[in-house]
Amino acid sequence: MPEKRSEITAGLRATLERILAAPTPADLWQLQGDLLVLGGETAQRVRKVAEVFCGYLRDLESKQTSRRASRWAATLETAAVSSISLQEFLEEQDNPLRRLLGTGLTAALEIGAAAQHVRAWEVETSLVHCDVAWVLYEELWEISLAMQPDLDPQERRSSLEQLIGPVMDEKTPGTAKAALLVTLLQAVLAARAWPLLAGEK
Repeated sequence: MPEKRSEITAGLRATLERILAAPTPADLWQLQGDLLVLGGETAQRVRKVAEVFCGYLRDLESKQTSRRASRWAATLETAAVSSISLQEFLEEQDNPLRRLLGTGLTAALEIGAAAQHVRAWEVETSLVHCDVAWVLYEELWEISLAMQPDLDPQERRSSLEQLIGPVMDEKTPGTAKAALLVTLLQAVLAARAWPLLAGEK
């Protein structure tokens, strides 16, 4: 049984690495299967994030036309700037969650700034962004709470709202919002999956 679990964990790691490099609904679907086989509360938390991530990618794709296909490609290419090295993350013994989140969020802010020149998408797409931001706010709050339990709640709130703020700002172009959210979803997914990859139950 331990060998079987190790095999599943190896598959989980490989799938997660692909998602962190270039997320696709197909890989997130694959991740779901691995997580269901592993079972447990931690896997369930990761599945929650993966479900939102997969739904978000599909929603974005569904709103594209052939004329706007290049915009979606540009979003993923921009998000790829922040590709997180899973191997480096797992090798960090001190506080891997802090390192991953710090790296991912810094890159996310750079992405948001870099994509400001892109024209906004339709109004309906902004509703999709808002729904995902709602889920991410809670996820990031819980991760921050685990990493910095002594941080003042108002300071925690201020930091997270500064981070997610561009998504809620009507002046932020749609592609910039998408790039930021994709990067945040990657960081949160990896942070939630870390205990599974580190051998914890």
